[in-house]
Amino acid sequence: MNTSLRSTILCLLADPCVDRRMGRSGANINYFVRAVLDTYPEENRPSHVEIHQLLWQSLGRGLVWIEIDQPAPENWKWALTNQGLNAAQDEQFNPDDPDRYIKRLKERIPDVTDLVILYAEEAIACYGYENYLASAVMLGVASEAAFLELAESSVSWFGSSGVKLGEILSKTGVPYTQKVNEFKKRLEPKRGEIPSEFIDGIDLTVSSVLDMYRVTRNDTGHPTGINVNREDQYISLQMFGRYLEKLYLLKNYFNSK
Repeated sequence: MNTSLRSTILCLLADPCVDRRMGRSGANINYFVRAVLDTYPEENRPSHVEIHQLLWQSLGRGLVWIEIDQPAPENWKWALTNQGLNAAQDEQFNPDDPDRYIKRLKERIPDVTDLVILYAEEAIACYGYENYLASAVMLGVASEAAFLELAESSVSWFGSSGVKLGEILSKTGVPYTQKVNEFKKRLEPKRGEIPSEFIDGIDLTVSSVLDMYRVTRNDTGHPTGINVNREDQYISLQMFGRYLEKLYLLKNYFNSK
């Protein structure tokens, strides 16, 4: 299925000039389906089945509803809920539009690794199917993977103190929280050597990563009965995109030295 089709549908539904009716046009094609098809070159158009599948999936996920205020069913219209409108118009990291979320991650962080993207995609997929607990766990894994990449990039920059850090990072039996604290311990006395554009806000960023790990891996990853609701996971996924940018900014600084 075309990875941008879902985003295309949401954006068209947000456009007041688009005919959103469910009835059929002269070509015996639904008005809105025709509007979607017209956004693609003829040789690369999605099928009617793909469009209808995504419309009904979006209905089930609370992004779309059907306006039935007209007496004739052919004049009923596809419409966006407030949640769907936010997904269509939001320029930030909005997990309700998974395709644009991942696309935005790759655009803002061109060197993000396939491993981090893999876990982020899993977190987004679980969120889309309302498996918020599973989404939280996968997001914790993505956060851990990204931080470990940052820490490993810092080893040579730290000099002699980085040797021990490298050893700690390479040991699978060392708790993740200890690895984070060992990195922070070495960063603090040398933070003045790092230009502000790379270091500003890093304390909050690292704390966010650590807290994400604590909540999603330590709590939800064990049978404690903890619950993760949609609102909390929505915020967590938005935060992830923002702090991932910060992590990679500092990582790139270390790699350049």
